[in-house]
Amino acid sequence: MADGQGAGGGAGEAAVVGRVRRPLWLKLLAVMGLLASAPVVGIGLALMGVNAATLEVSTRDYHLSVTEDVAARLDETLRQAEDGLDAVGRVLADDSVSEAGRLALVVSLVEGSALLDHAVLFDKEGGCIDVVRESSVGEVACEGVSPSLVEAASSQGVVTEGVAVWADGVRVRVMVPILVGGRVTGLVGSWVSLAPLQERVAYLATQRFGGAPEAILVLDEEHRLLVHADPARARSREEVKLELLSGMTPEMFQRQVTQSGDFVGAGGEAMLGAVRPMAHRPWVVVVQEPQAVAYASLVQMRRLVALAVVVAVVVALGAALVFARGLTAPIQRLMSYARELSGRRFGASLEVGTQDELAVLGATMQEAAGRLEASEARIREEVAIRSDLGRYLPRELVDGVVRREHDMGLGGYRRDISVLFADVVAFTPLTERLEPEQVVAILNQLFTILTEIVFRHGGTVDKFVGDCVMAFWGAPTAQADHAARALAAAEDMLRFLEVGNVEWSAKWGVTIQLAIGVHSGVAVVGNIGSETRMEYTAIGEVVNIAARLEAIANPQQILITEATRSAAGEGFEYVAFGEREVTARVGQQRLYEVVL
Repeated sequence: MADGQGAGGGAGEAAVVGRVRRPLWLKLLAVMGLLASAPVVGIGLALMGVNAATLEVSTRDYHLSVTEDVAARLDETLRQAEDGLDAVGRVLADDSVSEAGRLALVVSLVEGSALLDHAVLFDKEGGCIDVVRESSVGEVACEGVSPSLVEAASSQGVVTEGVAVWADGVRVRVMVPILVGGRVTGLVGSWVSLAPLQERVAYLATQRFGGAPEAILVLDEEHRLLVHADPARARSREEVKLELLSGMTPEMFQRQVTQSGDFVGAGGEAMLGAVRPMAHRPWVVVVQEPQAVAYASLVQMRRLVALAVVVAVVVALGAALVFARGLTAPIQRLMSYARELSGRRFGASLEVGTQDELAVLGATMQEAAGRLEASEARIREEVAIRSDLGRYLPRELVDGVVRREHDMGLGGYRRDISVLFADVVAFTPLTERLEPEQVVAILNQLFTILTEIVFRHGGTVDKFVGDCVMAFWGAPTAQADHAARALAAAEDMLRFLEVGNVEWSAKWGVTIQLAIGVHSGVAVVGNIGSETRMEYTAIGEVVNIAARLEAIANPQQILITEATRSAAGEGFEYVAFGEREVTARVGQQRLYEVVL
């Protein structure tokens, strides 16, 4: 008795092995005191962050100011050209001056303009009329323009064509309408040189961006070069692919949305830049430079902070190493023990003498191992019991027996059930034709499938009697639709034979046919037999009637009574079979055949 009490007391105390004498949080607090480098790291990172933010803002603002400068210079250049062309148009529209006088004035305007070295006159349909040019300018082709360009110039008052050409430098075409009495009578245009802007871009790239040729770009709507610090590059009119331009949509260009930020350059270098669309022009100004250049001062500060952090971290690591060695050793033992448990090796030993939470965790894991071992033993026992009982008893009954919910005493209870008998027709001639082993093989295959069909429809296989199987529905679990379940199972049995007979006919040259009888009524269901050998079965007139129906049924026929038909409902097809005397006690019964 004393030994039993000692064992029980040890198991109960495993859940509360001692108390935490040296808390883990106290150890962590002591180590954190050694980490004096944390403030140094925090302050250094904060200063670096503030410096980075300030430098980034100032750099972005500077990039945006450069784009504004270039855009303003370009816009001013084109406006001066537009004003000059507008003056030419006004002269041409002035009827108070003779044609020769107007032509002389146009020549004077062109020669006196710093931006115009020629002017092309068009009629209102866009056909070329004449070209006025300075003497120093080479031949200018007199070619008409597209109707769309004429319409754009007429409706907008002025239009700058997005396409550029090379003629002693990059040039873009500017067109303005000639108005007489508010009506468009023609147009005047010119290919305006962007040489002044080219010089400005080259100056800014040299003075402000260390001579980087790609620092400032002006691109057209197809992302082709218009202006570049290197004239040869501008002449190439090559397409420029920039990650910074990938997010710029036509709507953003129309609203002149400025975009700036970090991106990756063509060579994989981290870049910083800004993009500004032109007002009323299908062009965009790009300013970009490597982040390494833009943030050079930040890099220097980072080096100093990094040096201070390294020194602080070295000191912290020295203290943490001492602490970690004392902390990780028991954790490693706990991990090894957990691996033993995962391999179901519950007898492994574990010792954690730290007297803190880890020690309590180790004791808890050992207690869990004992419980898991006992639980697995119970599970194995239950699986074995279920496997054995499942060969003799219904599944629901097996679950009840294993859970100790079913009364294993002799006796029964009245229950409304449906009973099915399925018998192999002409079984005796079959046994005479085949060897006993073949007959047994056929019956085993047949009964295996019939059992699965019964189980699938929630039924209970009562017994096998020779070549006949008895099953019932409505017990041990009550089923309101027991009759419908029984008929559905009977139909599936006959359907299965259509497939099974193909194999049996090919293998043994035989065809199996079943005669099936089903009746519904009240029976006594329970454990019948002796205290040493019992059987879970159903007894009553309902069983006798079902067996009699099976004897009356023809091959591949399902016979049922009026009671079964009423209980099963209209979900099946019935054909009247007539009245027969099924048993002496119940007399004549109206029978029906269930047709597939």
